[in-house]
Formats: sequence, C-alpha cells, structure tokens
Amino acid sequence: MKNILSNIIIGLCTMLLLFSCTKDFEEINTNPNQADRLTNPGLLLPSIIRETSNRNWDNSFDRFAVVSDQVANQFASTFLDWTRLDSDRFFWSNYDKIKDLDKLIAISEEQGLANYKGVAMVMRAWLFQGITDNFGAIPYTEAGKAQDDINFPEYDSQEMVYAGILSELETANQLLGSTNELVLGDILYNGDITGWKKFANGLRLRILLRQSGRKDPSAEMQQILGNPTTYPIFTSDEDQAALQYLTDLGNEHPSFRGNVSDWASSSRLSTTMEAILKSMNDPRLTVFAMPTPASANTDTPEYGGVPNGIQDIEQWNGGSANHSAIGLLWAPQQFAPDMASENAAQSILMSYSELQFILAEARELGYITSGTAETYYLNGVRNQFDYYASRIPEHFVLPTANEVIPPTTYYTQDSVAYTGTQQDKLNKIYIQKWLSLFLVGSEAWSHWRRVGVPEITPGPNSVGYIPVRYLYPADEQRLNLENYNEGVELLGGPDDLTTPVWWDVD
Repeated sequence: MKNILSNIIIGLCTMLLLFSCTKDFEEINTNPNQADRLTNPGLLLPSIIRETSNRNWDNSFDRFAVVSDQVANQFASTFLDWTRLDSDRFFWSNYDKIKDLDKLIAISEEQGLANYKGVAMVMRAWLFQGITDNFGAIPYTEAGKAQDDINFPEYDSQEMVYAGILSELETANQLLGSTNELVLGDILYNGDITGWKKFANGLRLRILLRQSGRKDPSAEMQQILGNPTTYPIFTSDEDQAALQYLTDLGNEHPSFRGNVSDWASSSRLSTTMEAILKSMNDPRLTVFAMPTPASANTDTPEYGGVPNGIQDIEQWNGGSANHSAIGLLWAPQQFAPDMASENAAQSILMSYSELQFILAEARELGYITSGTAETYYLNGVRNQFDYYASRIPEHFVLPTANEVIPPTTYYTQDSVAYTGTQQDKLNKIYIQKWLSLFLVGSEAWSHWRRVGVPEITPGPNSVGYIPVRYLYPADEQRLNLENYNEGVELLGGPDDLTTPVWWDVD
C-alpha cells in the first residue's frame, strides 16, 4: 500500500511538473528577438538600415555605376548577364526589409511611438523608390502583406507608387517629433529626429523632380521650401543621409575585407568618367580612381579609364598596368593596410550636393522661386570637394585633403561657370550631378535615364543599347503569373530592358 501511495504521489508530482513545463514552454523557448514577437522596435532598426545601405553600395558598384558609365566592367557592361536571376542586384531583395519595416510600423502604432513609425516610413519610401525606379510597375499597396494572407500581391503603376511614396513622406514628416520617445538602434542619424525629417523632405524633392516630365512639381516643391520650420531640408553634408561605417566586424564597409585581385581585375574607372574629369582638371579624379599600376610609384602618377562593352579589357591601352582601379576610399583594406574602416567611403542614401543640384534645376526651370539656380549649383559643386576632402585620412599621400580642393580657376572655366543658354546651364547641372552620384545606389542611372546627360554609347560587345529598366524576377512569372501579367500591362511595353519606366519620357 505504501509503495502504491508513493507511486501515486510520484505520478502526481510528475504530472504537475510536466504541466508546469508545458505551460511555460512557449514563453521559455521563444526568442525575444524574433521579429514578429518584438516589443521594442529599436531591435529591428539597425539590421534594416545596415543591410539596405550595404545593398545600396554593392549594387551600385556591381551594376548601376556600370550602366551609368562611371565604372567599367567587362562582363556587366555587355548587359548579356542582365537576366531575371540577377534581379536582387536591382533592389528587388529589399522587399524582405519592407516586410520588417511593416512589422516595425505595426509595433510602433500599437505602442503610440510616432517617431519610430516616422523613421520606418522614410526608410520604406526610400526602398520603394529604388525598386520602382529600376522595374517600373511593382507590388506596392499589397507588398509585405503575407500576414494578411496576401501571398501573391498585385502590381501598381509607377504613377500610383510615386503618389503613395509622396504621401508616406508627408505623413512621416508630420509624425516625426510628435512624440518624445528616443529612437534607439538608429545607426543612420543616431536618434536625430530632425535629420530624418530632412531626409524625408529631400526624398520628396527628388521624386517630385523625377516625375516632372509627367506632373508639374511646382506647388509641392514650393510648399517644402516655403516653410523650412515644418519642412526642414539638408543644410550641409553633416546632415545628409549617409551611413558611417565602423571598425568592428560586421559594421565595416562592404568592400573593406574584399580581395585585392578581384577588385582590381573586375571594375575600373570608365573612359567616360576619365574624359569628363580630365577635361575640367577636376581633382575628384584622384578620389574616384587610383593611379595606374605602371605609374603608381613615380613622380607623375597617371589615370587611365577603360571603355565599357568591349571584348577584352586586358587588350585596352596596353593592359591592366595602364588602367585605374576605383579609388582608395572604396577599396579593400589591403590597398591601404593602415586605413581604418571608418575612414572608408560612406554608403550615401541621399547627399546634400544632390539636393542642391535638384534645387538648381528646379529654379532654372521655374518650378521654385526661392534662391538662385547659380547659388544652388555652386553649393552642390563646392560641397563635393569639401565632402571628399573631409573623408581623406591625414596619412594619405595621394590624394591629400588639400589636393582635393580645386583652385578658383576651376569655377571660371567654360565647362563649369554658370553661363550660356538655359540648356548650357542645365547641362552643367546634369554633369555635376552625375559626378556627385558616383556609387550612390541607382541614382546616377535614374538621373541619366531622365536627362540623357552625359552621352553614353553602348560598346561593340554589348547588346547594342543602354538598358532603361530591369527585368522582373523569374519567380514572379513562376509564382505570381496573373499579377505579373498585369504588371507588364501597366508598363505599357514588354518586360525587357528597353521599355522605359513611367517618368522616363525623353
């Protein structure tokens, strides 16, 4: 009897223990950092900013700087490898971060955290702008809605996407600063809410100008510029949207630990960039490119570009000994062993100089009435030199910070001075803006598609034209065919590299 009673007691204890373990199992074994269980939106923010900023750099180097003819790459410049499987290089993979941003927004709404929601909406708008500019019509209103059982999202026209983005940025500007919570995990602006408002309004001005061939941007542009208290904008490169990389592993510039041989053999300065910089005696040549290996250790360093779209770049101008690799700020550490990652280039999402060139064009065309086009233009040009001079480490021999600042005669030469016909002035804005967008995501390509400056000629080994959009991913045809077909209809042309996006009207 005693043994039976003991067994019953042991059994009851075991059942109670099992019940207790089962009751707490989900709580004990749930990862508190799992995205869909987060209660602190600041835990999501760093990875979103870092990963999308890294893609911004990677994709600009691999594809966008090539198609905009800033960088030469033997393989990418033929455009033969621009297949549907390559779509992630054109920002389609950023849909995964849009899902994370939607979660961050939902958490922020539940907790009444308007600052976090505003930050997330700005990042979301920037991501959607990059995706739609590269593809055209895209999933927008139904994107990231898998939690609502929308696994096959419909496509929206680019006109609708742009309208939605502009509305989101307006809302974000209103939300930011309306609550007082500190934004933790903000590796872009370190919790500076005004910085995010400036980024939001800068993006609005970028998008308004980009669609100006379709819609008059005057009213909205003047609304922003006419009320700087409500709508602050960048005032220097100190508040531009640029991710500062650090020295610790995982937070370094994406190319910092790259392979030297791969770097030097894959991409080089383009002859188009070389010619334009040399024609103006522009000291950014020493920033954007390294001296050719044949001249690197001489008293007369030389810089040589390579044309895009040729059969074998090793046959150009005597081979790689006479070619310039991309500049030290973006190069792997092995090129400059004592260079720290924080001295390397930033990943620029939007710069102060780009904003100034937007305002210069808008003023020249009469979209805005404040300021003068020449002042905006010169602000943008001068800031480029000041910014890159500030990035040059003190121990650099070539270039030094002082060498990056041009003499006053730079600004008086015919190719730079703000003189001539209106088209002459616009072309000068366009060239300087193209230079300022060096390795800034897809912006140089989008800028070129809209204005056609500088002139870019497809190489003899290319498909015979410069692409003006990218192909939808293969999975869209395989898994979302009905909506994909509707997206192609919204494009107004076939899903190929020659169908222009909505705002590309030239």
